[in-house]
Amino acid sequence: MLNMNNASIANDDYEVIGETQWQILENADDYVIKIYGYKYSRIRAIIFHSVCILLCGIPYFALAYYPKLNRLKYLKCSLKMAEDVCVMNGEGSLNIASVQQIDLSISSHTDNKLRYFIYQHSRYIWLNDQGAFINVLALNEKITISLLMENMSGINKRQQNELIKLYGANSVEVEVKSYWSIFVDEVFNPFYLFQVFSIVLWSLDEYYQYATCVFLLSTGSCLMALYQTKQMSINLHNMAGSTSAFTATVLRPTRTGREEYVVNASRLVPGDVLVLPPDGCVMPCDAMLLTGTCIVNESMLTGESVPVMKGPPCISPEPYSTETHKRHTLFAGTHVIQTRFYGNNQVLAKVVRTGFYTAKGELIKSILFPKEFDFQFYKDAVKFVIFMFCIAAIGMGYSIWLYVVRGSELGTIVLRTLDIITIVVPPALPAAMTAGIVYSQQRLKRNKIFCVSPPRIIICGKLQVMCFDKTGTLTEDGLDLYAVIPSNAEEKFGRCIDDIAALPANSPLVQALASCHSLTSIQGELKGDPLDLKMFEFTQWVLEEPGPENTRYDNLTPAIVKPVTANGDLQNLDNYDPFTMEMPYEIGLLRRFHFSSSQQSMGVIARVLGQPQMVYFVKGAPEKVAGMCDQASLPDNFSMILNEYTSNGFRVIGLAHKKLDRKMKWVDAQRLKRESIECDMTFLGFLVMQNSLKPETTQVIKELHDANIRQIMVTGDNIMTAMSVARGCCMVQPHQRLVLITVGQQQLPDQRPALCMEVVGEGGPPKLSIDAYVLAMEGKTWAVLRTHYPELMSTIVNKGMIFGRFGPDQKTQLVTALQGEGLVVGMCGDGANDCGALKAAHVGISLSEADASVAAPFTSQEQNIRCVKLLALEGRCALSTSFAIFKYMALYSLIQFFSILILYNFYSILGNNQFLYIDLVLTTILALSLGRASPGPVLTKQTPPVSLVALASILPLIMQVLLVLTMQLVSIYLLQSQLWFNPVQGSHDVEQILCWENTVIFIVTSFQYLIMACVYAKGWPFRQPFCANYCMVITLVTQSVFVTLLLLCPWSWLADFMEIEVMDMAETDQTMFRAYLLIIPVLHLMLAIAIEATLSDQDRFASIFQMLRRRCSDKEEASTEAACPLWPPRSPSHIC
Repeated sequence: MLNMNNASIANDDYEVIGETQWQILENADDYVIKIYGYKYSRIRAIIFHSVCILLCGIPYFALAYYPKLNRLKYLKCSLKMAEDVCVMNGEGSLNIASVQQIDLSISSHTDNKLRYFIYQHSRYIWLNDQGAFINVLALNEKITISLLMENMSGINKRQQNELIKLYGANSVEVEVKSYWSIFVDEVFNPFYLFQVFSIVLWSLDEYYQYATCVFLLSTGSCLMALYQTKQMSINLHNMAGSTSAFTATVLRPTRTGREEYVVNASRLVPGDVLVLPPDGCVMPCDAMLLTGTCIVNESMLTGESVPVMKGPPCISPEPYSTETHKRHTLFAGTHVIQTRFYGNNQVLAKVVRTGFYTAKGELIKSILFPKEFDFQFYKDAVKFVIFMFCIAAIGMGYSIWLYVVRGSELGTIVLRTLDIITIVVPPALPAAMTAGIVYSQQRLKRNKIFCVSPPRIIICGKLQVMCFDKTGTLTEDGLDLYAVIPSNAEEKFGRCIDDIAALPANSPLVQALASCHSLTSIQGELKGDPLDLKMFEFTQWVLEEPGPENTRYDNLTPAIVKPVTANGDLQNLDNYDPFTMEMPYEIGLLRRFHFSSSQQSMGVIARVLGQPQMVYFVKGAPEKVAGMCDQASLPDNFSMILNEYTSNGFRVIGLAHKKLDRKMKWVDAQRLKRESIECDMTFLGFLVMQNSLKPETTQVIKELHDANIRQIMVTGDNIMTAMSVARGCCMVQPHQRLVLITVGQQQLPDQRPALCMEVVGEGGPPKLSIDAYVLAMEGKTWAVLRTHYPELMSTIVNKGMIFGRFGPDQKTQLVTALQGEGLVVGMCGDGANDCGALKAAHVGISLSEADASVAAPFTSQEQNIRCVKLLALEGRCALSTSFAIFKYMALYSLIQFFSILILYNFYSILGNNQFLYIDLVLTTILALSLGRASPGPVLTKQTPPVSLVALASILPLIMQVLLVLTMQLVSIYLLQSQLWFNPVQGSHDVEQILCWENTVIFIVTSFQYLIMACVYAKGWPFRQPFCANYCMVITLVTQSVFVTLLLLCPWSWLADFMEIEVMDMAETDQTMFRAYLLIIPVLHLMLAIAIEATLSDQDRFASIFQMLRRRCSDKEEASTEAACPLWPPRSPSHIC
């Protein structure tokens, strides 16, 4: 099994001088890591810990978020001598891993010692000959199928023990974190550290009420986070499962042959030969079938509930790959429903991957270590918080100067200065920011859309391109059989046949329809691909699978198909007459070659009972089948009939057959290579299936088009069918013209293939500008473009709309290419062939009946694309809400920041109850109410802003800040202009709360919080109208009444509680002043709404620069069109 000498190292990016100190390692999935060698230094460690102690342990907290600081305790050294390694991934995150060394005795390993380290559950071993670390998985990369099938006796116990040392235990068990470890992780979160800092500061300043409330809220939030994290850890642990509780039967070689042994599943290693039980099992590892067939439920991996039949591969020198040979591979975690064997033979499978290298292990790793997405909103939010810290620094400088000039005590100066930080950067900011996402997630769940990655909901708000699979996504999953079109001897297709009675029962076409499928009977019910089911039902034949009582064909036939007689009774061997030699009409299915996306066809070797030779039937893509056939057997109107049906949206399947050599025996058929018989076949005809659109498809596509969300169809089906469906569902608009790009014949070996372009429906090459067309192509054209025409890829990706005959890998390549153009890409599919694309996309939506699928971040239980519209609406709502809350929290901080500095200047400060009311009642309730806004009813062309530092966002925010400051200064000026007003007589130790300056600032700023919430509650068209958010309306009305009541407060008990000046009706001037003070919030509200209505409109800013950009863009378009190799078609020599 091992192939240590051929393991490849991606280490060519630097010149090695002496022993290398670092290397670059690239995995098969383009995941690149850098590895640096280190040795632990005691002297450095002592210095490091001493500095940490001197700095009150603050660096220890920093280590939780900056692991690279751990390098200060180490010395660089060569990888060969390294005791620890520093691993840096492509995203820049860094981890220290310890290098282990154990004894190892394997013939292919020259050293007796094994050095390795583990990073993200992957094991990397040191190859002394190559002077580098490699992923242990690379040892088996070039193992061929013939080598895997060579040894059917397994490995002995000593080999197993040594291989366990090399590969590790076969386990994907995820440890359930203890509450203490989760608590430590939470406490080291900067958010909670800042909360603790704020609580300590407020307690020192005797803000006990507010500190207590924040402490209780933070404790509750922390406990909730602990519980949720614990539950997630438990759920992941349960999903991963444990192999230690299961056993497996393996074969061990002996002197006389081989024997069966029962071992713990956790001790399985690559090279072990498993004996699969007849009644099925749950696979503990990835294994390749050696003998027999299996019926497997892979819904855990793909979300596809249709059972899959798997069999052993042909012996060949082809390198084995779990992706390429998935039809022969049993994946860990999947449920083997039944096993089928021939005679007394066992169903055997060879272990190829264990532990976290299995398909299930890779999925668990993708959840534990998700791919990080950079989103502009989050990056700008961090920049904005840093900017707020800078503002806080200015305020701190001013307060220090102010209190030093007054001669205040040092303790007072420190407390007042640090207070500024907790005001400008509010501790409640992270919690408020997640409110909109949490509410959106709850609404999605009510619509049967489940999300395993909540931050991606916001990314849905900027969705630019949506890729759709066709079958089961845009169209109905089930196919209706429309007709069969036989090929007759007159070199033309015959008439359409929609009744099987019109065809002779013994015709090769009927035999192909009845035989060429992967159906199986499970508990008396036929299971398999929906297309196969419809085709077999059309024949009105029955499928019998051999049981213990059936000894026909010496137990070598896995299944039999036969027609129903005229009276409805099944044919039986009792009808066999030995004198007339008339045998019943039955067909035995000797071997199946299952359908694969790459080969686009499937085949079956069958034998009609009583016939001397076997027959090979094949069905698949018409173009693929035509390439296997003798050209003389193809009707003259083959292409015309094919285009006629596919262009009308039908799914067309080609059928062919070939009689095999009479000398071929059953054993020969099992060893036969598929490619050797898929030639010189006789074409039989077309199977035409009707695949109707789902009722919701056309309407959703139209709404996405109206919202400027580009749609792309990427399917494994025929390109003509795909183009027809695209026209039918309005993905291709009536005014748009389709250009089909195909690959011409390669003239010379060193010449790249020519590209042919044809306007569909017109028959000629494109003559207009590229903007007048959208592009369509097949998977083979895509492969040629990627290899030979990289300069065209940008044009193809930006103008391509329909991609047919695309394999699973090509779907992933398309999604990645779209992302490379800077687009936010979504993918919607049924999860079967789309797992790679669903994972790669920013927004992956799996249509599955499961509550949640590990194949994609989003799972919709409704099997239609309405979920795409709902996600786009909720994403825009969540993004708009998060944007509004962030701006509101920024204004809230600055309002309080200005008010505190003004009061500092007048020897005053806000009271504890005033702080409590502002921070807990006003801000918290308003922020949560803002988050409750529901999404708007329709998708519009306009999208929510995503950048906090864009001109359209920052300019109105600056204007609002200036307006807030102006209104506070105006209110103070109005107060000072009153004849009855007496200012506070201050000194170095005076901080008076009950005074007119405090009352005016508190009342005005309370109104300002309400005004800002009212202004940012407007979210149409991304959110429901302001009045529809009842929580927001009720909060604003009740709090406005309460603040007005405080201003005109006649009750001394309420005024004393809120620490404001009580209203005295006898003081007429003061009463009039209170009435005038109400004008300020009214004026502020009108001006704030005017600023937001005019300056926040992105279209207004776009129109300002439109004239300046128009000339430049015209020049760019002209130059681009001239430079584009696809247009005009007459100039480049490689385009026909």
